[in-house]
Amino acid sequence: MSARPGCASHRSAALLAATVLSATAACAAAAAQAGAPARPASAPGTHLQVTEVEYRLMLSEAVVRSGPVDLETVDAGMDPHDLRLRRGGGPVLYATQPIAPGGRIDAVVEMAPGIYHLWCSLPGHWQLGMHATLRVVR
Repeated sequence: MSARPGCASHRSAALLAATVLSATAACAAAAAQAGAPARPASAPGTHLQVTEVEYRLMLSEAVVRSGPVDLETVDAGMDPHDLRLRRGGGPVLYATQPIAPGGRIDAVVEMAPGIYHLWCSLPGHWQLGMHATLRVVR
């Protein structure tokens, strides 16, 4: 009985795939044992990234949990931007200085349940669409 044409190449491909998979798993295990630093995971709903580009704000989450929120503001645009945050129509609760393109600011902001408005306050940026709404729940 003769082997079907192409069977050897299928077995070789399967063996190669298994070898690559095994090597990848071994490297990952070695890195974990070597104490490779892992970024600590935030509790669900306690981290918010606001990415600013011309001329919009992109929120990593539409809803976050109340309490201390890790707020990461990233200027991914070509122009400087800042960030303002207020609950409802109340006073500004958080404000950054202008952030240079490629820059980032991290802060912890205490947030009570409600609807929050975020915007870039540089002249004309609100009108061009640099604003967003965030909902904070218990």
